[in-house]
Amino acid sequence: MKKIIGLIACAAVLAFALSCTQQVVKEQPKVAADNTFLPVSNSQLSKFPVSGFAYKSAKVPAQEWDKWAVVAAPAVKGIVDNIPDGYVLEVRGHTDARGPESAMGDKPGNLKISTDRAKAVYDSLSKAGIKSNKITYRGVGSSQPLANADPSSAQQRRVTFMIVPK
Repeated sequence: MKKIIGLIACAAVLAFALSCTQQVVKEQPKVAADNTFLPVSNSQLSKFPVSGFAYKSAKVPAQEWDKWAVVAAPAVKGIVDNIPDGYVLEVRGHTDARGPESAMGDKPGNLKISTDRAKAVYDSLSKAGIKSNKITYRGVGSSQPLANADPSSAQQRRVTFMIVPK
């Protein structure tokens, strides 16, 4: 009797395992007329900024990046894999409000620094295996400050992600 019960249990486990391994055909997400996909994805992406940049530096902070990669990379990859045609993931670099926006003399300017930050994170994504022709980058300088932080604070030195029309 124990052998029969054991065989039935093994058969049930095997049947369950086989049913779990069947491939599920994943339908390409569609952007509804109200662009529902975009706000939901952008809301999710806003939770994953890359921060900790030193003043005037575009070097991706290793410790911050390592933490980010563990938590955020799978979510970002999932979103990138599902971006509908006509849209891209834009990696946006930001700076604090210190210094000029455009280059002045020997100062590179916030736009250049923020573009360099975005490019550094873009390159790091690629090295981490998140590669797609639906990823781009751009610097916005200090034009999009965090509302709850001093415009000149280190919190403003970050990189964010946004899905935008191509």
